[in-house]
Amino acid sequence: MPLRLIQHPRLKRTDAREPCPRQKSRLPLLLAALLLNCAAGLPAQSSVPSPTLPATALADLPAPLPYWTNRGHWNFGAQLGFALENAIARNISHISLLIAQPQVGFIVRDFRAPRFPVRRFEIMGEGILGNSLHPGGRVTGVALLFRLDGKNADRVVPFFDAGAGVQHTTLHTRAPELSGAVQFSPQGGLGIQYFFSPQRALVFEYRYMHMSNAGIEPPNHGFNASMVTIGFRWLRRPQPVPR
Repeated sequence: MPLRLIQHPRLKRTDAREPCPRQKSRLPLLLAALLLNCAAGLPAQSSVPSPTLPATALADLPAPLPYWTNRGHWNFGAQLGFALENAIARNISHISLLIAQPQVGFIVRDFRAPRFPVRRFEIMGEGILGNSLHPGGRVTGVALLFRLDGKNADRVVPFFDAGAGVQHTTLHTRAPELSGAVQFSPQGGLGIQYFFSPQRALVFEYRYMHMSNAGIEPPNHGFNASMVTIGFRWLRRPQPVPR
């Protein structure tokens, strides 16, 4: 009678190719970890580099020029003023003047000291083309002024100017304050320049002026007046920096 091997019921034959139950349980966890790792790496690989320039490139870029810079020394302008005689020392004829003043300026020097209150010194030449609204008469002449520009506050630049002019007028035939056709006019004023665009400014000024004949012909009473002006100033734009 042949012998038969009896296998114990608790002992089962396992196939070497069949995975262990523990290995089956770990496989989904490994797949999930791999998917998470790939998903985390995708944004970093597809991100676009920042367009900011390096510090060396920024240092090479030219700094923007201030609004009030000027190429060379010459600049140009024009203004319209209204002057009214005041009671210092007398007001006999109530003289009022309407004056047009073309201007040519020469920038002598720019000051760059941070604590110095003056930024620019220039010489202004003005033409005088005027008419007396009361009591009547014309005024033509020239004036020479010295102007000091203060430090800017954003686009506003204050200034102070002072000088004198000489005029030929027919006002003396109607106003007893004046004697003779030749008159001199020392004057001084305060104002602001508002740069609405680079090298282009509106100019507002209050100016106190005197007119008399400097003793050439008696009597030499003369008169004093307050004048307000509004004008335009044109500076020459610097040439662009070649790249």
